[in-house]
Amino acid sequence: MKRIAHEANKAALGVAALSMLVATGLGTAACAAGAAAPPVLQSETAGVTPFAGLTAHDVAYSGMDGITDGGVRIVNGDTGGLVASVYSSQYANFAWAPDGKTLYISETYWALGNRGTREDVLSIYGGPTLANEGEITLPGRLISDPKTHSFTLSADGHYAYNYSFQPAPAVTVVDLRARKVIDSVEIPGCGLVFPFGQRGFASLCADGSLAVSDANAQGKYAVHRTKRFFDVMTDPVMDESIGDPSSGLALFITYDGWVHPVHLADSPKFDKPWSIEQAAGLSPATSHVGQITWRPGGQVPAAYERSRERLFVLMHEGPPWSFEKAGTEIWVLDARTHRLLHRWAVPESAYLVAVTQDAHPLLIALSHTWLWVMNPESGAVLRATQIVTPGLVGVRGE
Repeated sequence: MKRIAHEANKAALGVAALSMLVATGLGTAACAAGAAAPPVLQSETAGVTPFAGLTAHDVAYSGMDGITDGGVRIVNGDTGGLVASVYSSQYANFAWAPDGKTLYISETYWALGNRGTREDVLSIYGGPTLANEGEITLPGRLISDPKTHSFTLSADGHYAYNYSFQPAPAVTVVDLRARKVIDSVEIPGCGLVFPFGQRGFASLCADGSLAVSDANAQGKYAVHRTKRFFDVMTDPVMDESIGDPSSGLALFITYDGWVHPVHLADSPKFDKPWSIEQAAGLSPATSHVGQITWRPGGQVPAAYERSRERLFVLMHEGPPWSFEKAGTEIWVLDARTHRLLHRWAVPESAYLVAVTQDAHPLLIALSHTWLWVMNPESGAVLRATQIVTPGLVGVRGE
């Protein structure tokens, strides 16, 4: 018992000594801390940081990540850095003015977030900081996954065309200079907008024809239908086909890779279709069950360089009706001679493609997580930027 008591006393003395050492150490540290000046905490401030200005190599894309509630982000292709971000509602559409100085966004809001009074507006952003310059109230707009040709501008930037249901399919025509809606043109059985001339536009129809809408001298629109130029049952054209308002040229690309060139006008001219696969020395793709070959696909599967008339198409190997599949290669084609110029691999399957319209163009490819800036002549990846899931893509001066 004495031995046990003696050992207990030794343990107690040890604990007491350890406590004194710890206390002494803490006291010394506290003294040292007290001698130093306390840090000065800086208060946070909010503001807008102006950037040096937009360039011909800026590319914009709309976000669809479900967290940031839409938004249009602008990346500088020369640096790969984010230079601006413009707020928008979810499922918004955007378009650059032809001079690249103004960004227009077609969007929808509800007073209580997901319910309440609905308001459709065309928001205007411009100036060195892309500040909001006002809104134009719209009578309605189509709410869906953003589509390039649901909202677009005339070649001179005077008019905007907004696809909507009221309740019939219709195109709202907006005078951007006067900042007011001037007409609503019903296009039953048809959709999307491909502008031409000063005020005209064409729309794709469910029977394989075009609805052509043009204004007379009094500014009143009349609509007429063209012949059927594609088979909607076996090989439909993609809604994200190419439309060039400045020349009126449209390149309607089918699921199987046939290109239908159409010169849009009050009386459109239809050129003979040609095959992307044949341009590459392959047999044309068909809709026959089981045929595995190269086909176009993706969210925005094609881009067009106006000055050299080059067509950039995202391509993948797959069966018929695999048009939503991402592209593993970008094919560069001469739209005049129908000849394949290059085949460039992308680092990761890409869903969207764009090309800048300046004298030294950059090729842009986007996956759901990355934006790649590429050299269109060599296919080399120049830089990469991590992004949120994109819905649309557009370059300035497009």
